[in-house]
Amino acid sequence: MHKQKSKFVCSQCGYESAQWLGRCPMCEQFNTFVEELIVRQDRRSERERAKAAGGGAQPIVSTDLKGFSMHRLVSGLSEWDRVLGGGIVPGSGLIVGGEPGVGKSTLLTQVTAHLAERGFKCLFVTGEESAEQVALRLERLGAILPGLWVLEERDCVAIGQCIGEMRPEVAVVDSIQSTYHPLLTSSAGSVGQVRESAGHLIRVSKDQGTALLLVGHVTKEGFLAGPKVLEHIVDGVLYLEGEETAPLRLLRATKNRFGPTGEVGLFQMTEQGLKDVLEPVDWLIGARGSLRRGSAVALILEGRRPLLVEVQALVASNYSGVVRRVATGVDLGRVLMLIAVLERHLHCSLRGRDVYVNVAGGLRIREPACDLPVAMAILSSLSDRPLPDHTVFFGEIGLAGEVRPVSQPALRVKEAKRLGFDRCIGPEGGERERGWIGVPSLEKAAQMFRLLDAGRHLKKRGN
Repeated sequence: MHKQKSKFVCSQCGYESAQWLGRCPMCEQFNTFVEELIVRQDRRSERERAKAAGGGAQPIVSTDLKGFSMHRLVSGLSEWDRVLGGGIVPGSGLIVGGEPGVGKSTLLTQVTAHLAERGFKCLFVTGEESAEQVALRLERLGAILPGLWVLEERDCVAIGQCIGEMRPEVAVVDSIQSTYHPLLTSSAGSVGQVRESAGHLIRVSKDQGTALLLVGHVTKEGFLAGPKVLEHIVDGVLYLEGEETAPLRLLRATKNRFGPTGEVGLFQMTEQGLKDVLEPVDWLIGARGSLRRGSAVALILEGRRPLLVEVQALVASNYSGVVRRVATGVDLGRVLMLIAVLERHLHCSLRGRDVYVNVAGGLRIREPACDLPVAMAILSSLSDRPLPDHTVFFGEIGLAGEVRPVSQPALRVKEAKRLGFDRCIGPEGGERERGWIGVPSLEKAAQMFRLLDAGRHLKKRGN
């Protein structure tokens, strides 16, 4: 027999207390105590279990692992399988996070429905919605199948018992913040409840060989809500991103023990659910038949996947006396730095002018290779001259105005050529590649397209 109880531990210094304290007496920090579940067992039971287990696991020679092959559950959603490295690994634990309403439940419902169509037993556990609400979504997606089971439960122990009895290949818990452990007194969604509930479900799923997919909430900063240890105990962390008003959704893997980290998948949100976007250039770049001022095509890399994205900029006169700098889809700090570089090294007059930068398609760009296309789009709008068609830009810009190299430039150029763009403007070092034009600095790139003189003198031209 063993006795179970909970304790409160300071997340800053590790001080333990039998009850919750508002201030830690050790490190004097406020609101740092987290409830944890502890299990006390007598030494006799521990010795008996160790003897029955034969002394624990035995080491294996690495040469015996040479022929190991990993089995995966392929869903049929090509973008989902791409992000995971080919499919779901049995017994693995994944977390899918994202903003409210971005489509997390819809995506996992479609994944389980595709797996059920292929003969796998799937369990969808709902803690935030009723079974009737899930049934409405299943009917809308056409996912009412005999191999897909729905369970309305929030107790993680009861969920674990159901997984042990059913032994499904895949189990989805929507969401981990709605579940609770009955031995903890804290409310569902607290740090202690999330950690203990996730730990219990992952232990059960690994014992049964069931792939566990957890839906996780995110904070207003965009990080996964709950303790950081939650991301360490799972095998993969996926984020579903996208604007509510835009149909494009991006699935990004920030952690993956069974595949590449940083891989992305693109989906289109429709009334029938999420659909794979195999050629994202049609969504991320508008019609290129007419030349537009303030528009540049960026050649970025998301994970191992090169993407062509349209970057738009607008430089407008300001009459209020307080200039505005607005960036959508790119980091505002990078845009402010590029404006400072343009004013300092290219002597462009942006003082007293509003600058707006937008990434078409609702995509968010994080890598610095977007610096050069953003700067060229600003120069194009400032000079009122369009950039030539069938031209893409990529490269990081330093504070001295130099164009710095980025990762895997040859892969980017190859993708641009495949899509019909015959001129790639980027950092020096790849002039041997046909169509790759290397520029040492931002000033050289501006002179190449006659944007510099027009930007300095602020010539006014009609459309």
